[in-house]
Amino acid sequence: MKKQQNIFRSFLKPALGLSLIALTAISCSKDDDVRAPGSSGLAIVHAAPGTPELTFKINGVKSNTKALTFGAFNAYGTLQEGNYEFSVTKKDSTRTLAKSALSLKNGKAYSLFIADIPSKATFTLVEDDLASPATDKANLRFINMSPDAGSLDLAVTGQTAPLFTKTLFKGATAFSAITPGSELNFEVRENAKTEVLAKIGKVKIEKGKIYTIWAKGLKAATDTTKLSLAVITNK
Repeated sequence: MKKQQNIFRSFLKPALGLSLIALTAISCSKDDDVRAPGSSGLAIVHAAPGTPELTFKINGVKSNTKALTFGAFNAYGTLQEGNYEFSVTKKDSTRTLAKSALSLKNGKAYSLFIADIPSKATFTLVEDDLASPATDKANLRFINMSPDAGSLDLAVTGQTAPLFTKTLFKGATAFSAITPGSELNFEVRENAKTEVLAKIGKVKIEKGKIYTIWAKGLKAATDTTKLSLAVITNK
């Protein structure tokens, strides 16, 4: 039996926050129809404002080794393709705050967002397109994880036309090519309105890389859970 190739080897960072799940062993066979299971990449993002530090579980087993606090991004780890039950509890608690059965496909990469306010905590699984950007470009997408901000537009400060428009809560745009820059400033507004709700400055966008800018927090809040923007480097 041929040894399975890890197709994520070229882009997966060490799993700082997600424990690696061992691939199921497959006995060698002369039957050509038997193949080793494929693998998927999974990253975890804590996007639930007002929710404390969490413990993330896969099929009931704690699977985060890095603190999972609001806004945290736990880098890609490798999972065997297939069906899983994902759940979260408060750190070191046994009471489940959110639970969902989801399927991961061979050769795909995903970001799993823990979303919404504590009483409505849920999971949102987003597929990540990690294909290389066009020459001299970077790829960028926008994800709206603010429960109360409504439909959002993301723009580069000073540019008239937004990069992305009408992104609803839990919505994710496709990746689009963007011209790199060492200090780009981004801002988010309600769709078709001019008031800036949140912004992030001096973002370094490098050619050949892939990024997600996401809206987190609450428009109505004034504390650490207030609406803001964050950047994830997917690749």
